[in-house]
Amino acid sequence: MTAYRLIPGQKEPQSETVPIPNPGPNEVLIKVLAAGVCHSDVHLLDWAETRPFVPFAHTLGHEGAGIVISQGENIAADAITARRLAIGTYVAVLTTNACERAGCDQCARGFQNVCFDPPMIGIGADGCWAEYVAARASTVVPVPGNNPKDPRLSPSVVAVTTDAVVTPWHALKRAADVQPGQTVLILGCGGLGLNAIQVAKNVLGAGTVVASDVREESLSLARQAGADYAVVPGELKALLVEKGLHIDVAVDLVGKQGTIDIVMDAVRAGATVLLLGLGADAISISPLLATTKQLTIRGSFGGDYQDLEECLEAVAEGKRVGLDLGAQLLRGSHRGKISLYNVDCEPSS
Repeated sequence: MTAYRLIPGQKEPQSETVPIPNPGPNEVLIKVLAAGVCHSDVHLLDWAETRPFVPFAHTLGHEGAGIVISQGENIAADAITARRLAIGTYVAVLTTNACERAGCDQCARGFQNVCFDPPMIGIGADGCWAEYVAARASTVVPVPGNNPKDPRLSPSVVAVTTDAVVTPWHALKRAADVQPGQTVLILGCGGLGLNAIQVAKNVLGAGTVVASDVREESLSLARQAGADYAVVPGELKALLVEKGLHIDVAVDLVGKQGTIDIVMDAVRAGATVLLLGLGADAISISPLLATTKQLTIRGSFGGDYQDLEECLEAVAEGKRVGLDLGAQLLRGSHRGKISLYNVDCEPSS
């Protein structure tokens, strides 16, 4: 089969012919119907040349949807799992790949989303930029309705839901615990930011969502996604004063010094500042500002099986979460021109 792989030292994904994987005892083999691309893939490829995040070759693609075509021996022998992931089942592949071992400190305390042993699918473990992918049953979620022809849950929509929707879902719902009626600031309106707007507004019942980005195109998309206000950062403070808004939860989806300074300044006393963006290796936070505003500062990463189940159910119910903006070039993402990217694919064998 054809696979697009990260090779340390190469800044572009390399097309290689590799064997179709045999599923391990606790895995299923999935025929990939759609795979997503996000800005993390660009980072991985950029870093591969000089400081590889994953120092070994593997197939990229941490967002995927497909059909189960075979089961490992332990899956087939377990009646419940064999039925849940029966051959022919339409599934989503979760990026995070938690070990689920009883002795794992993260998994035992409900932090499966930050268990990185084994590596994440498409970020260390072979991923979905291929015709087939083998994945552990604990990372494979059946899609409601089991119908890849359902336009509401098309393979491309399901694929990007596994990361671009799950990440802001977990952050806002479980890390920040956004409550109905609260005012939420989304700083950075790329793919995750646009989905964060929809999760906050359409699922969690935020009273007001304020979006901010330096790109006018992104602000236009933010308004389409449901933001009540969308302004460039330089106009944010004046907007808050003019409209009498007080930010309860602020999400920094950029992760640079300038953006964390903006959200720290914008929030009210007692607010939650949520860090999702990974734009800088390090940032500094003013202890004086954090303490005199009595802020809660939290990080959030990815999501877990429960998050993906809930996201897919929300999409199935018609709640507006997730944007399918069509296929665009990966390098466009590098230039900041891409929000979400997905490829519908039909394996050749």
